[in-house]
Amino acid sequence: MSEEEKKAVGSLEDKEAKELLRELLEFEKKEARYQKFTSILICCLVLIIGAACFKIVPVAVETLKTANDTIIMGQEALSKINTEMDNINAMVASITATSNNMNTMVETNSSDLTNAVKQLSSIDFTGLNKAISDLQTSVGGLAKISRIFG
Repeated sequence: MSEEEKKAVGSLEDKEAKELLRELLEFEKKEARYQKFTSILICCLVLIIGAACFKIVPVAVETLKTANDTIIMGQEALSKINTEMDNINAMVASITATSNNMNTMVETNSSDLTNAVKQLSSIDFTGLNKAISDLQTSVGGLAKISRIFG
């Protein structure tokens, strides 16, 4: 290869190298713009998220405290309800026992109660009233006599 050919090839290589360098520089500029835009966007997102957290976190903490207080109150109410249910169950058991005792008493004394009712129904109230009247009449006479001597 002659020197002219070498120069021609060298100048061709220089042109290609310069063209490649120019393309690489343009690509790098585009890439730098894209990275700058991305960085600004990420920075904005971080600021927005930070501001949102600054506003949301206290509200969320307060909401959690309120929910916790509500849960505690609910647990206390359930405890009271359980205590009252135990009391009601005890009362029901007592009432059931009393009812059973009453049933037993009625069953045990039913024949005596029936006899008493039959005897009360067999009383001759008309005759009894007449006997009381007669007694009052005779006692009245005795009372007059005892006032005379008294």
